[in-house]
Amino acid sequence: MKTTAIIENRKPSGRHGLRWTLTMVIACIGMQSTSAYSSSDNVKNDEEADILNIENSYVQEFCQKANSTFSGTTSNYGESFFKDATSHYSDQPNGKTISFANATASSAQVVLSQQSDYSSPELTADVSLQNGTGSYKLTNLYPGKAYYYKVTADGETIAAGHFTTTGQVRMIELEKGFNIRDLGGWKGLQGNSVRYGQIYRGASLGGTDKDGNKSDITDADKAELHRLGIRAHLDLRAATDKGKYAGESSLHSYSRGETTLTDACFANIMTDYGAYNQDESVVRDIAFIIYELQKGHPVYFNCRQGADRTGIIAFVIEGILGCGDYTNAAGGNQMALDYELTGFSGANRVDNVKVSSSYRSAKYTYGETSKLFRQLIDLNPSGVQLNNLQERCYYYLNRYFENARIDKDDLDWFIKFMLNLSDYATPSWAVEGDDLKVVAETNANVVLHQISPALKGDVNSDGFVTIANVTALVNILLGKESE
Repeated sequence: MKTTAIIENRKPSGRHGLRWTLTMVIACIGMQSTSAYSSSDNVKNDEEADILNIENSYVQEFCQKANSTFSGTTSNYGESFFKDATSHYSDQPNGKTISFANATASSAQVVLSQQSDYSSPELTADVSLQNGTGSYKLTNLYPGKAYYYKVTADGETIAAGHFTTTGQVRMIELEKGFNIRDLGGWKGLQGNSVRYGQIYRGASLGGTDKDGNKSDITDADKAELHRLGIRAHLDLRAATDKGKYAGESSLHSYSRGETTLTDACFANIMTDYGAYNQDESVVRDIAFIIYELQKGHPVYFNCRQGADRTGIIAFVIEGILGCGDYTNAAGGNQMALDYELTGFSGANRVDNVKVSSSYRSAKYTYGETSKLFRQLIDLNPSGVQLNNLQERCYYYLNRYFENARIDKDDLDWFIKFMLNLSDYATPSWAVEGDDLKVVAETNANVVLHQISPALKGDVNSDGFVTIANVTALVNILLGKESE
């Protein structure tokens, strides 16, 4: 069943910010399904296919058959699926390769759009032709969409077509990045699906390790993440000699104090201790994500492999969105499935981040009583009745720490925004918290806000920087205005 809706979502007015309106058009597939995961058969990846499942065949099999839970006692399908530690199944999505030819041209232009008239293109690319022929792979697509493409050379259309996409798990393909996927698609409160294109989880994008070795994703990778709309980057690691993961030889953005991404705000809020609930950094991480989303900035967050620390943040986000209440046809909890999808990681493709196996069993993780996973699942505060994981995650972000509380208005906004809900019943025990920006930035190792293009120089090309430009910049630096 295809549902198209237009929803008006307003951030609450008051001391947390001006009232604003966001209108969004959503296309959802199978929202009425009783199963949390649904996927059609794999579709051959070529230009003849008019229906493309964005999930590769390994991901489809796993998501359909895995019976993973965080506290189950039954045999875990994933343990046998990933039993060969030397095999790393693909963390790449299916894409569509188009081929074309022009005997006289040296290059061609590819355009991809969700509009049949090619207005508002999602992608434009120049492709060199070798001996008059060329090809291009359309990838990192959204599921449940109709796409139109055309290829032109010397002012003439030499190829065109359209196709639709299916599937649910949206993995992201980069040349040197790995274990990257969109948090969208999982079913949450009221049966609504989590919005795609807003929050991405993944592994290291580059940096410097403890031995001074450097590695980065490619310029093309950076451009692709920018094309996907990512405008904020959250690194969950501290320096290599600190925290519960001291001495790890992974690549840290922290070591450079900046992000590798283009035009992205950046924060390094250490979750090394937060993963074991020994400080409030997880709350501050979530505050940063919500703060950036309220500014219209989709967020990428990562640790080394995108497994445990990244998994903790994803767990809390999916938990407060109500994703823990749904399973696939095999009885696998969808939050556990998302956690175990890291088993497909291509970490061995990247120097300094190579591992023998990326698979983590959700059941084993629950057995580690020191981890925040277990403590959240079992959270039972005195004087407050918490009925499910969604309420426990809400309580954790809103009331657990005295010195780090995300305001109920901001949490309610986040839930409604990410699930396209027109209304949400705030828990009766929820409280007002602190200013969201303050929660996000207090005790952070690094916070860098990108300055808008209007403040970067001579915006009028008249040789002068205006007083208004300078005033606006000073206000930003003083925290009087967010940018």
